[in-house]
Amino acid sequence: MPAPISYASAESSFKDDAATNTNVAPGVLDVPLLDRQGQIHRLADFQGKKHVALFFMRGMTKEPGGVCPTCSAQTARLTANHGEFTKRGAEVVVVFPGTQDQAAQFIDKVQAEAKSQSMPFSVLVDVDFKAVERLGIRADAAKPATFILDKEGQVRFAYVGATTSDRPSLAAILKQLDALVPAKQ
Repeated sequence: MPAPISYASAESSFKDDAATNTNVAPGVLDVPLLDRQGQIHRLADFQGKKHVALFFMRGMTKEPGGVCPTCSAQTARLTANHGEFTKRGAEVVVVFPGTQDQAAQFIDKVQAEAKSQSMPFSVLVDVDFKAVERLGIRADAAKPATFILDKEGQVRFAYVGATTSDRPSLAAILKQLDALVPAKQ
C-alpha cells in the first residue's frame, strides 16, 4: 500500500476500527444520480461487474468557501489511493448532494488538495438531496456516509457519521473490501 498521506486534523478523525452502524433496506441505494454532463447513473449499473465503495459527502456547507474540508480531504485521499480499490475489483463512487455547479466547486477544491491529480472515479450529484432524504442521512447538509456493496449489489458495510468528521479510514474501507475477495486456493 502507498505511504499514508497526511491531511492534518481532518485525517486524524478517520476511524480504523469503523464497523457497520446502520441498516440499509434492499434497493434503497439504487437511486438516480447525475454526472457533470447531466447523464443519469444508478448503482445497479455495476451489479455483476464490480464491488462499489460509495461515499456520500456533505454537500455545500456554512464553512468559509462552502466546501467541507473533511470531505475534500477524504476525496483527495481516495484519489491518491485509487489503485488500492482497483486491485480489489471495486469502483469508487463519490456522491455530492446539491447542484452540478456546487459539485464542480467541490471537484476543483479536491483537485487542488490532491495537487491537481484528476479524479479517477465518478463524482455524481444527488440533486435536491433526494438520495440523502431516502437514506435518512439529511442534516444541515448531509451526514457523511460510506457504503460497500458487493458485486451482487448487496450492502456489506454501512457507516453513517455521527459528526461531520466521523468517517471510516482508508484502512477500514480496504479491510471491508478484502473481506469480499474470495480466498485463493
